[in-house]
Amino acid sequence: ETTTTTTTTTAAASMAAVDTTTTTTTPATISNIFDQPSTVTCQSTTWSDWSQCSKTCGDGGIQFRYALNSELPVDTRPCPLTLPACPEQCVPEFGLSFEAKVIVSSGLDSPRDLAFHPTPGLHLGKRSEGRDFNPDEGEELWVVNGNSHDVTIVASLGTRAQQTIPRKDRGYYHYMNNVTALSFNTVKGSGRNVDQDTFNYFAVCNDNLNDYLGSKEPNYFMGPTLYDTDTTSPNKAGKKNTVNRLGEDCSGDSADQCFFLHADMLHESPACIGITHDPEVLTAYGAVYWAFDTTGDNSGNGGQLVMFDFQQPHGPGSMDHSIASVRRYTEVKLFRDENVHAGMVVHPDKRRLFIVNPGKGSIVAVDVDTGRYSRTAREEYPIFSNRLPSFEYSIYECVDQEEVFVGGLKNPSGLALSLDGSRLFVAESGGRILAYEVETGALLQSIDLASQGYTSIGGLTVSPETGNIYFVDMNTNQVVMVDRAGFTFCTYQSVANPGFQTALAAAKAQVESECAGVSLSLTRDYTCQVDGTIPNGTLFEQVHTDGYASDNPDV
Repeated sequence: ETTTTTTTTTAAASMAAVDTTTTTTTPATISNIFDQPSTVTCQSTTWSDWSQCSKTCGDGGIQFRYALNSELPVDTRPCPLTLPACPEQCVPEFGLSFEAKVIVSSGLDSPRDLAFHPTPGLHLGKRSEGRDFNPDEGEELWVVNGNSHDVTIVASLGTRAQQTIPRKDRGYYHYMNNVTALSFNTVKGSGRNVDQDTFNYFAVCNDNLNDYLGSKEPNYFMGPTLYDTDTTSPNKAGKKNTVNRLGEDCSGDSADQCFFLHADMLHESPACIGITHDPEVLTAYGAVYWAFDTTGDNSGNGGQLVMFDFQQPHGPGSMDHSIASVRRYTEVKLFRDENVHAGMVVHPDKRRLFIVNPGKGSIVAVDVDTGRYSRTAREEYPIFSNRLPSFEYSIYECVDQEEVFVGGLKNPSGLALSLDGSRLFVAESGGRILAYEVETGALLQSIDLASQGYTSIGGLTVSPETGNIYFVDMNTNQVVMVDRAGFTFCTYQSVANPGFQTALAAAKAQVESECAGVSLSLTRDYTCQVDGTIPNGTLFEQVHTDGYASDNPDV
C-alpha cells in the first residue's frame, strides 16, 4: 500500500480565450411580442423571435422561441450557423500537467467503483478487528471489488497512517454478488429527525441475476442493498450494523472478522451497473437512489432507469420490504457494453441526473423532478419486493431528458462532478478522462492515461477536501489520483452564451407567470401522453414467488 508515482504527463491545454461573440444579430433579450394579451388565455399561436445560440463555439448548440401557449410554450432547433471550434482549455482538476499517483496498489480484486465516506472514522472508529486506526488523520475512501464481492476501506488516505481493511456482507452471495457501484448519502444537516436521517448510509449495485454465485437458478430477484455505516455513535446503541461469523455484535477489541448487516434491500434491478444517491431534502429518511438496470423489460431493447426510495429502511435483522417506492422510467433507455460500471451523479442544484450510457457512447441527462405516473409496474414487471399495497411499484413516463447530453465517447465508464458543480468528468475505460462544462456540455479538456498502463478505468470520484480526481483501474487493481503536478492551477472561460441565458430566464418568467401551471423546459416533449393501460397479467410469468434462498434475516 505504499504510494508510488508514475511519469509526469503534460496535458494539452490551450489558455486561449473563448470568443464570446456570435454571428447572429438577435438581441440578448427576445423582444416581447405579447404586449397585446390574447383573447383566450395561454392559447396564442404567435411565436417570439429565435434566441441566440446557447453556445459561443463548437457543435451541439440550440436556439429556442416561445409562445404564451399552455400546450406548446416552447420550440427548439439546432443552431443554424457554423460556430468556430472551441479551443481546449485548462480545468483546475487537470492543470497544465499532471501525475498519475498510485494510492492503493494491493488488497483490491477487480475494483469497480469508489467513493469518499462523508464522516471518516464513523465505521471503523479507533479500533476494529483488533487493529488500531487513526480516524482524525486524512480522508476515508471506500472501494467496491467485483471479484471478491466486498468493500475495501482505505483509512487515513494519503497519510503515513494509511491502511486498508476488507469488509463484506455475511450474505455477500446475495447482497454483494459482483458489486459494481456504490454511493453514499452525503447530505449533512438536512433537518431530518436524527432517528430517521440516513446520512452516512451507502447503497451498492450488483451485476447478477440472483444466482447465489452460480449455485442456484437465476430468478432476477436482485437490486440495490442499503447499509448503515455508523457503528460508533451513541444513538446507534443496540443496532447491529456489523456482526462476527456467529452473528454477534462485532467489537473493536476482538480480532474476529467483521461483516456488514444490510439495513434494507429492494429487488427490481437485476444486473445493475450504476447507482447514485439523490441529495434531495424532502423525504423523511433521505434514502432515494437512482439505478441503471440493464435488464429493462428483458426484450433486448436496452435497460432502464429505476428510482428506489427505501422510505423507511427495515434495519438489520429484518426482511420487511413493505414500505418503499420503486419507479421505472421506461423511456430512459440505457445500454451496457463490455464495461462493468456505468457512472451516475445527481447535480444537487440543477436537479439533473447524469448517466453514462456505455452502449451508446454517450451521457444522458434527466431532470429528476419531472415525469408523470402512468400505471402500476406489477403486471409488466412481476418480480418485485413486496405485494402489500404500501409498497409502490410504478411506471413513470414523460420525463424531461436529453438523450445525448454528450456524445462520441468510447466505452465511457466513471462519472463525477467537480466540487462547485460546474464541471462533469467522464472516464473512458480505455484510458482517457474528459472534463465537460455542465451548463453547455462543451468539452473543456481531456487527459490520456493509457500510455501509463491504465486501460480499464472504472469509477471516478472527487475528494471533498482537495477536489482531486481519484479512479479505479480494474486490470491493475489500483486506486489512482490525478495529481496536478506542482499544484499548477488554471482557469477556463465558459462557452455558454450570456444572451441565450438572459433570454431563457425572461421567457421562463413570462410564461410561468402568465400561464398558470405551465413550466417552460427545453428538454420536455409537450406532446407526450402517459399510457395508463395495464396489460393483461396472464401474458407474464412470475419466475419465483420468493427470491430468497434462506429465511434467516442475518443472511
